[in-house]
Amino acid sequence: MTANGGMRLRDGTKVWLDDEVHTVTGVTDGGVRLRSESGALTVIGVGHLLADPTFRPYDADEISEAEPSGGLDAPERKLWPDAAALFDKLTDKQLEDLQRAQEHLLEMTTGYRHGDPEDALPGEPRPEYASAVSLAQRVRSKAQELGYSEPQVWRRLRQWREEGPWGLVDRRTHRPSDPLAGVDPRLIDAILTQHYVTEEDDSTGSLNRLRRRVERRLDDAHGSGTVKIPSQKPFNRYVAALLPGRYTTGQATTRQSVANRPDGHYQPITASRPGELVMIDTSWLDVRAYDPVEDIVISVDLTIAIDVCTRSLLGWRLVPKGTKGVDAGLVIADAMMPEPMRPGWPEGLRHQMLRLPCEPLLARDERFAAAAARPVVFPERIVIDHGKAFASQAVKNVCRRHGIVIQDTRKYRPTDKPQVEAAFKTIRSQFSEHIAGYKGNHVVHRGRDVDAMARWTIEELEEFFAEYVVAVYQRRLHKGLVLPGFPEIKLSPNDAYRMAVHRCGYIAAPRDANLFLELLPIHWCAITNRRIQKNYLHYSAPILGAHNGTRSPYAQANGTWPIRYDPRDVTQVYFHDPYSGIWHTLRWTHALTGLEPFTDITLRQVKQELRERGRDPQDQEAVLDALLDLQNRTDAAEASTAPSRRARARDAERARTAARDRARTELADSAADVPVNEPRLRAVPPLPVRDEEELAIDFDALPSYEVWGGHPEKDDAP
Repeated sequence: MTANGGMRLRDGTKVWLDDEVHTVTGVTDGGVRLRSESGALTVIGVGHLLADPTFRPYDADEISEAEPSGGLDAPERKLWPDAAALFDKLTDKQLEDLQRAQEHLLEMTTGYRHGDPEDALPGEPRPEYASAVSLAQRVRSKAQELGYSEPQVWRRLRQWREEGPWGLVDRRTHRPSDPLAGVDPRLIDAILTQHYVTEEDDSTGSLNRLRRRVERRLDDAHGSGTVKIPSQKPFNRYVAALLPGRYTTGQATTRQSVANRPDGHYQPITASRPGELVMIDTSWLDVRAYDPVEDIVISVDLTIAIDVCTRSLLGWRLVPKGTKGVDAGLVIADAMMPEPMRPGWPEGLRHQMLRLPCEPLLARDERFAAAAARPVVFPERIVIDHGKAFASQAVKNVCRRHGIVIQDTRKYRPTDKPQVEAAFKTIRSQFSEHIAGYKGNHVVHRGRDVDAMARWTIEELEEFFAEYVVAVYQRRLHKGLVLPGFPEIKLSPNDAYRMAVHRCGYIAAPRDANLFLELLPIHWCAITNRRIQKNYLHYSAPILGAHNGTRSPYAQANGTWPIRYDPRDVTQVYFHDPYSGIWHTLRWTHALTGLEPFTDITLRQVKQELRERGRDPQDQEAVLDALLDLQNRTDAAEASTAPSRRARARDAERARTAARDRARTELADSAADVPVNEPRLRAVPPLPVRDEEELAIDFDALPSYEVWGGHPEKDDAP
C-alpha cells in the first residue's frame, strides 16, 4: 500500500479475488497475471481487477503472518501430516516399543504403568515413583532404570506432553518428505506459468527445452542470473512434483485433454424421473460402412439421446459423416415415438415386456401394440453441446413445439455430460468392436486394411444397432443404476424405467403421426401461379389451386405461407392446409421419374456449376439439365472419382432415411415408399372417454402383493 491509500501491483503482491488469495506473478501493459493458492492461473485486465467487487488488498497483518520474512523470500513450506495415518504405517515391533515407552512415562508421572490407580499392577506404586517423591527425583530414578541421561528423559517427557504418543516415535524412518523443500518460489512459479501458459497448447518437447524456456522466463522477469536454475536432474524432479499427470512431455492430445478437466471436484448429475434430463450428442461410429452401389466405404456418425434417470437410449440416428440439424432434431422426435419391432425379433422384445402399470392402456394404441421394449419418454430438458447441428433451427423447433428446455454445456467440457460420453464408450466395447469394419477409436488402434473388411451398409448397421439397444443394452445390468437403500441390487435401464414409472407416473408422448413434418425447417413464401418457389426451384400440387394468390391466416407473416422442407431430399416439400389440418406433398415441377433424390448440398453444387458456365441458376430447365448431367457424370464408372462416389452414396443414404421418416406420416399426396423391412405405424384416434361407472375400481377384486418380513404371530392375531 502507498501513502495515499493506493496499491502497487508487482511480482509477489498478494490480493483477494473471488474469496481466494492470489499472488501477482507478472504484469503486462494492461493486465495482471495471478496465481491462486490452489495453483490456478488467471490473466485479468487492471480495470476489470479493480472493478471486481471481490477484489481487495491483502492486509498487512495477513502478510506478516503468512510471510514473516517478507517478499518472495518465503520460509520453507511446513507439512502438517495426519498423525493417525502415520501410526497406521508403524510395524508391530515399533508399536510394542511405543507402548512400553508410554508405560514408563505414565509410571514416572503417576506412579502406575497404566496411569490409573484402579488398574494398578502388583506392587504399584513403587517407592521411587510414589506421589510424595518430586518429579525431578522420579526423572532421575527413571533415567537410572533405563540407562538414559536425565536430559534425554526430560526431552522425551516434553515431547510426549506436547505431541502425544507420536512424540515418542523414532522419526528418522518416518520423517515426511517434501520434494520442493528449499526450492525458490520464483522457480516454482516460473515452471507452473510456463506449462499452463505455453506448454499445454504447444507441440511436445523435452524437459531440456522446458528448462531452457523457464530459465529465459526467469531472466526476463528478475534479471539475468538473479534466480539460480538447478541442473537438469533436480529440475526434472521439481517438474515431476509440480506437474503430476499433466503429460508435459507426453502426447499433445492427451495433455490438452487433461487440461480441459474442470478444476473443481466432480459432482454426479442425477435425475429423479424419466425425461427430467436427456443428453444428446454425436460421435463417430467406430465402424466403416460399405455402399455396394458405389463400391465405396464411408464413415458414419452416431447421434444418441440418453435419459439420465434410467440410462435408457431413447433415440439414435446413423448417418454419413456430417450430422445435420434435421438429424439432431429427429432424434428428439424418435425419443417420443415407439420403436417398431423388426421381423424375426423374438416376442420377448415387445413393449408389453416392460410390464408398466399403464401397459393395458398403451396396448390399445396401434403404435405400442407393434412396438419394441424401448422406453418412450417425453423430454423436459435436453442437454446439448455447442455443435452446429444442435444449435440449428430444427432442434429449436422441436423444443419450442413441445415446451422442452434447452441447456448448453460449456465448450470443451465433456464432463458436463458424462452419461452420454460413457454410453459411447459402452457402445464401442459392446457393439462397434464386434462389427466387421471396426476401425478403433484412435489411429494407433486401427488395423492394416479396415476398408477391405467393411461389408455392412448404413441401413444394415441401423438394424443391428436397433437390435443391440433393445435386446442387449436395455436389458443389461448397469453399474450406475442402483436401488436406493439396496446398493447391492443392480438394475438394467428397463428395470429402472419400470420402477420410475411406478414411482412417478407415465407422461404420454405425442400421438401425432405427422410429428416428423412439424419438426422440419420452415421456409416462408407466397403462393403464385399455383406454385411456390424455394432456392430457385418451383414446387406445385393441386391443393395450391385453392390458395393461389391468397394471403395466409398467419399473423406477422405478411401474407406468406409456411412450407416445410427436408434438406435430405429437396425434390419435394410439404404444405399444411390450416383449414383442413391435412399435410400435402409439393413436388418439384421438373422432377422427372428418372431423377434420383438429392440433398441441398448437391443443389448448391449444381448452382455453382451453372454460375461458372455463365447460366442463370433461376432457370428451371438449366437446373434440371445440370443436375442430370452431374448425376450421369458421377454415375459413369470411367469418369467417377472417390469424392463423387461418396457424394452419391451420401445423397442416396439421406434420401433413404428421409423416405423412411416420411413413410411414418399421413401425407395426402405421398407416394407409397414404405420400406419393406419396417412396419408402418399410424397414430390411433384418442381413446374414448368412459363414464364414471366404467372407471369405478373394485378394490376387493385387486390382488394383493406379497409382504416381506412379516411376523406370523402378529399377522394371525385377531
